[in-house]
Amino acid sequence: MNKEKYAESLVKNHEDLEKVLRYYPIKPETIKLLSSRSGRSKWLIGTANGNFFLRQEYINPKRMLFIAGAHWHLQNNGLPIAQLIPTRSGGLCLSGGDHIYILYEAHEGDPVLYYDQSHMTQAMAFAAKFHLASRGYIPVDGSKKRTRTGKWHKLYRWKLQELEDNKKLAQDDPGDEFSRLFLEHVDQMLTRGYAALNELNSQELAEWTHETIESGMFCQQDFTMARMILKNEQVFMKDLHSVTIDLPARDLRILLNKIMKKLAVWDQDLACRMLRAYDQVNPLTETQYSVLWTDLKFPHMFCAMAHKYFLGQKESWGDEKYLMNFRNVISVEESKQAFLDQFDKNLRVIKGAD
Repeated sequence: MNKEKYAESLVKNHEDLEKVLRYYPIKPETIKLLSSRSGRSKWLIGTANGNFFLRQEYINPKRMLFIAGAHWHLQNNGLPIAQLIPTRSGGLCLSGGDHIYILYEAHEGDPVLYYDQSHMTQAMAFAAKFHLASRGYIPVDGSKKRTRTGKWHKLYRWKLQELEDNKKLAQDDPGDEFSRLFLEHVDQMLTRGYAALNELNSQELAEWTHETIESGMFCQQDFTMARMILKNEQVFMKDLHSVTIDLPARDLRILLNKIMKKLAVWDQDLACRMLRAYDQVNPLTETQYSVLWTDLKFPHMFCAMAHKYFLGQKESWGDEKYLMNFRNVISVEESKQAFLDQFDKNLRVIKGAD
């Protein structure tokens, strides 16, 4: 595209956005594109009454309505989250045909840092507030729910079968360094994975699944510090991209694994402090923690890294980067075992008994 056509496209895009913003109860003074990738664009909208973010996504409108409704539910229940701005007619999102617009307040604050342990305990306490605030959500008619409750068995089996298939691929390529490293550890991970799969037949999982469905609770799905800031020394969610109906254990497992992966080792003391911070806000029972332990036992990170490599999903990664990240994951998965083996001791710490 030459400069002239590019300039014309910018003008047209600006005019289209002005038409979109007329549906909202704001008077835009400035419009600035912040990002545009992976089917999602974001603009900063300046007004005399503060700044807003306008987000455009190529997503099923019914799915976006479910997410926007969850956002509205959270803010009405007092969660520290950027306020969603309805359209003049009361709509939580605006359909543009094959894409959707959503408008919410723009907030600034300090970053929440993975390597700051006090930030991580605050983030875990925020996750507890999120889960409590999600209770009672009733999606509006016409929205499309996303749920993982009752699907853990299927997910585990699928990942284990893929590990078995990847094992065959690795055996056929003995000269590949990633494959050699994979073969050194895959049997251990398969053993742990099948043990976790067997534990899913417990009554504890069935009861927590039923309770979650009945309560209307949902998960954030992928807690990441990129969507959080510190305002007045408290964690604040600046935007919400996705939610799913699932056990709180899903968010806890994802957040713990993500943080430990940053550290390249499973820090048992930090894990207990983080879970204690969560438990002080939203206490879980011993049986619910046993379900979390099962999900932590399953080698999700090992499976994910093998999936990326053998399917070539990270084309920009060279062999060294794959190996570096894989060694990191193996270190975390293996050092996690000591934590998993001390359930009773760690639970006492989480509950403040030790």
